[in-house]
Amino acid sequence: MSGIESLKESFLTIIMFIYAVLLVMALIRAVLGPRIADRLMAINMIGTLGIILMATVAVKLNEDYLLDISIIYAMISFISVVILTKVYMGVHKENELKKHKYETEKK
Repeated sequence: MSGIESLKESFLTIIMFIYAVLLVMALIRAVLGPRIADRLMAINMIGTLGIILMATVAVKLNEDYLLDISIIYAMISFISVVILTKVYMGVHKENELKKHKYETEKK
């Protein structure tokens, strides 16, 4: 292994470690987030960091099929965040209607 290859391997390992730490931090935000919007953003970030980690592993191992898997995972992650956002917006609207109905009955 040449010096450039060794440098590349070390660089990719450091990058993977940094992204793993960021992934854990996003997981903590998803669990402790004070609002649901914070949790949704953290879930989206976890998906994105997972895709980045998978792509980095693909480059490090020189395996092209992992890039295909990361693209598929990106599509699934996007669709899941859209669905979760729609569910959250529906629950939010329902709570607002209940609140408005309660306030009008109170008067």
